[in-house]
Amino acid sequence: MKDHERAAYIVNVWGSEKKAKIAVLGDFFRHGFDGSGGDNMEDAGSCIDGRLTSAWNWCNNIRFKAFYPLFLWAGFSSFDGEMST
Repeated sequence: MKDHERAAYIVNVWGSEKKAKIAVLGDFFRHGFDGSGGDNMEDAGSCIDGRLTSAWNWCNNIRFKAFYPLFLWAGFSSFDGEMST
C-alpha cells in the first residue's frame, strides 16, 4: 500500500491525522485507567495496581480496536519493545 493510499484511508475513516491521534489517545485515556483487566475489583488491585492492570488490559486488547491498522502501518507488532522498520 502506498503512502497516499494510507493518507486517503486516514481521511476517509478518521477525518484527518489529528482526529486519528485523538481517537487513539481518547480511547487510551478513557479505558487505560478505568479499573478493567481484573476479574473483580479485588484482583484488579489497589489504586496503582488497578491502573497498571487497566493499561495492560488496553494494550492486550489493542488488536480489536478500529485504529489497530494505524499501529501496524507504523511498524508495531507488540508491546514487547520491538518495532519493525
